[in-house]
Amino acid sequence: MAGNHPELVPVPQPLHALDRSIPLTRRIGCRGCDDVVTQPTSRNAVKRRASVIALAVLLALAGCGPESTKTVPDDLIGVWKTSAPKYADTFIELTRTTIAFGAGEKGTHLRSVVKVTKEPEAGGPLYTVFYRDPEGQEYKFAFYYDPADSVLRWKNQRTIAWMKATR
Repeated sequence: MAGNHPELVPVPQPLHALDRSIPLTRRIGCRGCDDVVTQPTSRNAVKRRASVIALAVLLALAGCGPESTKTVPDDLIGVWKTSAPKYADTFIELTRTTIAFGAGEKGTHLRSVVKVTKEPEAGGPLYTVFYRDPEGQEYKFAFYYDPADSVLRWKNQRTIAWMKATR
């Protein structure tokens, strides 16, 4: 059909008001006749469409990332201790803006909290406390917290349970 019509030109395609997508084919027709042929769109148009879809997916996933705050959540504030013999003289104390590591005779190391993230995981929510030492070096402390039994477990030592202590 296209061989019989030397002057093929694009035929406008009506788009629904909400449909702004790029069609994968385009219609072309002959001036002065009713014949219309469908022809694939250019690779650039397909790439643009793929880019728009990829950007939409990326923006949708950006909202699915970890929650982040600049302060420690209320449920986590307190002094945490464990009955594990290895950590008999050890505690972790969380306040709104600080984290302290008590190391028995070695003393207590107080650090400033930079931010706290919370990510959903199969084993429960994973919290990561980002903090700075007095020299400005940034560190992170990752743990799982189960609000049902108020137990905190380090990400790298899941078998040891830390419970809130009363001072």
